[in-house]
Amino acid sequence: MFRARQYAIFVILAVIFLSLFLRLCYLQILNHTRFREMADEQHNTVFRIEPVRGTIYDRRMEPLAINLDTPSIYADPRSIRDKERTARALSDAAGIDENILFERLKKDKAFIWVKRRVTPEEAQEVKKMGLTGVHLASESRRFYPNDALAAHMIGFAGVDNNGLEGLELLFNDTLSGGAGYRHFVRDARLTPILFNEEGSFPAENGSNVILTVDSVIQCIVEEEIEEMVGRADAREASVIVMEPSTGKILALANYPKYDLNDFAGSPAVSRKDAAISNVFEPGSVFKIVTASAALNEGVCTTEDVFDCENGKYAIGGRVLHDYHPYGKLSFSEVISKSSNIGTSKIARELGKKKLYEYIRAFGCGEDTGIDLPGEVPGISRPPEVWAKSDMTTIPIGQGIAVTPIQLACIVSVIANNGYLMKPYVVEKITTWGGETIRENAPFVRRRVLTDETCRRMREIMGDVVETGTGRRARSKLYAMCGKTGTAQMVNPTGGYYDDRYYATFIGFAPKEDPKISVIVVAGDPRKMHFGGTVAAPAFKNIAEKTLQYMGTEAFVRQEENGR
Repeated sequence: MFRARQYAIFVILAVIFLSLFLRLCYLQILNHTRFREMADEQHNTVFRIEPVRGTIYDRRMEPLAINLDTPSIYADPRSIRDKERTARALSDAAGIDENILFERLKKDKAFIWVKRRVTPEEAQEVKKMGLTGVHLASESRRFYPNDALAAHMIGFAGVDNNGLEGLELLFNDTLSGGAGYRHFVRDARLTPILFNEEGSFPAENGSNVILTVDSVIQCIVEEEIEEMVGRADAREASVIVMEPSTGKILALANYPKYDLNDFAGSPAVSRKDAAISNVFEPGSVFKIVTASAALNEGVCTTEDVFDCENGKYAIGGRVLHDYHPYGKLSFSEVISKSSNIGTSKIARELGKKKLYEYIRAFGCGEDTGIDLPGEVPGISRPPEVWAKSDMTTIPIGQGIAVTPIQLACIVSVIANNGYLMKPYVVEKITTWGGETIRENAPFVRRRVLTDETCRRMREIMGDVVETGTGRRARSKLYAMCGKTGTAQMVNPTGGYYDDRYYATFIGFAPKEDPKISVIVVAGDPRKMHFGGTVAAPAFKNIAEKTLQYMGTEAFVRQEENGR
């Protein structure tokens, strides 16, 4: 009996030891790789080191987009025992839905974000609670010191510091830099105990982007847009200030605008950069293209006289009207008084083939190449598909569509002695330490007009301001050149709206040595709608204030000095 018990105990112990042996073989031989990986995951960790995003500056090195250190809340669900209580506490402290957070804490993960970029008050509240497995980390957040200033150019970066609009999007790779990594060995409590240099390398901070834009001029423009929109009750507006000799954009603004620090709370329509993506029929401002082409080709002179038919003229299967009835006008008067009939007769002397060549030479129907995302080329149809009436409408800015940036380039051709420049907003890109990586330079796209043609056009555009339709742009300080435009808005269902317009003024100053070109476009102004009454005063104020700020010597009229 005793020996039987010994055998039984032996068998039981043998079975136990065999089971343990088989279990050890299973764990250490068959599953060796899996458990080694689990151990490596537990004891080795790699922390991602986020680079600092590059700063965006204006031309005077005033920061337009910077970074701020902001607290974020994260958790280690594996170390949290009472997940329900933790979710409830975090919900109260950080304003997060308790049920959603509880579901996330139930996941078998070592790291989850609870809430990123919280307020200092929220961070302090979480810290005071001392919740196991809940921690605070410092993250970089994009901040825009001037809120809405130059919003449509700068754009914005999202919660992960990736650019989503504007220059933040276009130069995202340049601004972002490269992430670094730091390798740590941890103990059983997951506390880092050893730093491993071999598996670590530092982050590379992003490069800085320096713009051609001047914040002071940008402020001037945005203030005048607000005043014009309020005065005319316009639904939208765009203004561009450009240096005609280089193509540098000194200011670009749209209405409505939005706060870059609260972009999520703004409607999509307010974030559209209409200055480079809004296509519209320019109306009478386009007459400078027709007039320049005719003078440049020598088919007309400024002294030629045209019969404007007392405001009513049947041509091309339609009846063309002038807002004011005129009889005979000189070439210069046709443009300064903005006669549709006279302009169509000038275009007839030029011919549609040559007219189209100049339309394309001025850059219509193609991108300007500006370094902003979202530009569209406008609409410029070849003469082979023109209807019979197009030869009367296209010369006066109907049946063709342009963008505000194209208008800025067009008027700058005359200011720049006939050269079409490529517009740009980025002056240069520098390293985090300030070393220049790349620098943009003025680029001549082509020559469009001769010096003499430009001189004559400056005289005509000066008359527009002095005695023509642009008298509200007349300045006591500077000799201005410009052209008014009033165009009916196209109805998407066909034809034109009877009571909706684009009011436009384009020009440059000073007349003899142009320092700036300015275009002002107001969309659907409801209290008044003529370019000369809506846009011309804004042009005058912007041009005067900008030139004074730039230190440009004032021009004083002889008649006002009594000479």
